[in-house]
Amino acid sequence: MALVVVACDGSPASAPSESTNTRQRSQQQAPRGTKGEFVKVGEMKETRQSYAAILLPDGRVLLAGGRGGTGHDRTIVQKNAEVFDPVSGTWQRAGEFQIERAYLGIAALSDGRVLVAGGEGYHNQVTNSADLYNPADASWTATGSMGKTRSQFPLIALEDGRVIAVGGRDSALKLLASVEVFNPETGQWSEIASMSAPRAFHTATLLQDGRVLVVGGGGVEGPYLKTAELYDPATATWSPAGTMSTGRALHTATLLADGRVLVVGGKGKLTSAEIYDPTTGTWEPAGNTSQPRAEHAATLLSDGRVLVAGGLGNLASVEVFDPASGTWSAEADMTLPRYRFVVITLKDGRVLAPGGQSTEAVLAISEVFTP
Repeated sequence: MALVVVACDGSPASAPSESTNTRQRSQQQAPRGTKGEFVKVGEMKETRQSYAAILLPDGRVLLAGGRGGTGHDRTIVQKNAEVFDPVSGTWQRAGEFQIERAYLGIAALSDGRVLVAGGEGYHNQVTNSADLYNPADASWTATGSMGKTRSQFPLIALEDGRVIAVGGRDSALKLLASVEVFNPETGQWSEIASMSAPRAFHTATLLQDGRVLVVGGGGVEGPYLKTAELYDPATATWSPAGTMSTGRALHTATLLADGRVLVVGGKGKLTSAEIYDPTTGTWEPAGNTSQPRAEHAATLLSDGRVLVAGGLGNLASVEVFDPASGTWSAEADMTLPRYRFVVITLKDGRVLAPGGQSTEAVLAISEVFTP
């Protein structure tokens, strides 16, 4: 189909020159900082913290739900989503799901759709409902509800295409040991074997061999669990995965390129980090961050290092862990302090840090780091 360019007076206009096309493409590209620098990109349509985010197959990033508001007012709970385009550095609205959600779970399905489930709405009401997002037309559709209400829990996509919801807190704010599995073909959930201990504020990581490592967790004010356990989808069973040096909750767990898992920080002003080796089933120290971190964010960089950013205490600082040397090094600070946010490595190797809670307000500001 031919493109006809029309001038403002309705008459056909001459085609733009190559230099004009180049200039227009340049104007549509996201700001790119120098190596080791954070730069601000387009603001989100809504302020958000405690949201869920995931990298889509086409390289864009989907953000869903969360708490918003102005200043220290965090009374708004979002029921909408938006998508970040790393090429233009801008956000676009991506529809609404059936109910407001913060502290929700998110997972990518093998067919490209995205599942969100659970979370807390207004007045801290916890839900069991779930929705599916289709990136092809930016639409949301309701799917089967979980058997239990859950918030502060992870959703993990298994290698066979199913998704498990692990632990969390229910409507009575009781910690859950129960686990449910979602079948995308039927849109239904079914309960499977429970963990050995109830957990919320924990992490779950899909290992390279298809098992799932669950680490730490506990109540808001503790006690925080030192224990970890493994779920094996082949046998539908749980087994112990050793004990960390300290209890952790609101920490991060990052799968390394060699198959080990780096666990960093947590509630209680922790600076320590540990690595789990699934081949030996053991934990070993991984040094210390320069500042205590909880409700921070972490992501695997394209070169195999791990970037850790922000956290409680209004931290803007950023550190990088090198698994090859087992050492930590400082990077340039973010432009704003943040916690209750995520960082996501984009397909071009840059890192997106959107929203979160800052010193004075819930943020709509996003920034991108160039390693």
